[in-house]
Amino acid sequence: MMKNKHFIRPGAMAAGILGITILGMHACGKREEWPCDEGHVKCMRVVELSSGIPVQDAQVYLTSKTVNSVPEAGYNLNTDVYGKVEWPCDWAITDVCVEAGEHYWDACGSGYTLQDDFLSDGYYELRPKAWVKIHLVDTLPLNPELRVVAFSDFNDTYEADGLVPGGYYAHLGVVGGVNAILRVKRFASGDEFISTDLLEVMVHPQDTLELTYRY
Repeated sequence: MMKNKHFIRPGAMAAGILGITILGMHACGKREEWPCDEGHVKCMRVVELSSGIPVQDAQVYLTSKTVNSVPEAGYNLNTDVYGKVEWPCDWAITDVCVEAGEHYWDACGSGYTLQDDFLSDGYYELRPKAWVKIHLVDTLPLNPELRVVAFSDFNDTYEADGLVPGGYYAHLGVVGGVNAILRVKRFASGDEFISTDLLEVMVHPQDTLELTYRY
């Protein structure tokens, strides 16, 4: 049985309210309202998913007029204290990607092709890192022919971090501040699939939640 306690941190709540206030004061217009007249600029705001807190000094990569997966022009910008970047309308940006260091799962490579679908009314939401330390424990009687593996959107428990009585533990990466799903799959000998359980967790950004799954 898994027991999970949820806490609301007053500091986090205050930070979220402050972030919403700041963003309201420095909001970008919706994408369909962005002007394209000569001399005008477009803007985008980078915020943390769920909290809405602006992310300062995020790296914003923009490309324009991509043809056969090769961009004709590329630009690198940094967000200001409000998480905002601006660029001239005549850059004709078609692709955008954002990363902000080791605290976020988002990363950009040489072949990124993130489109406008990842933007919401001029906002780009970064996914903060969090972790689940999951203990996978075999209950009595022990069944050595049963194998259990847990998965998140970012990694799995095929390689254990350590042993516990009757099982092992490992760390799974999840997005912090939102409801995340872990998948626990059972396999019989010979890797024959048996079943899958879904576990819903909520972990504060940069925190680690510890839980035990008994099978």
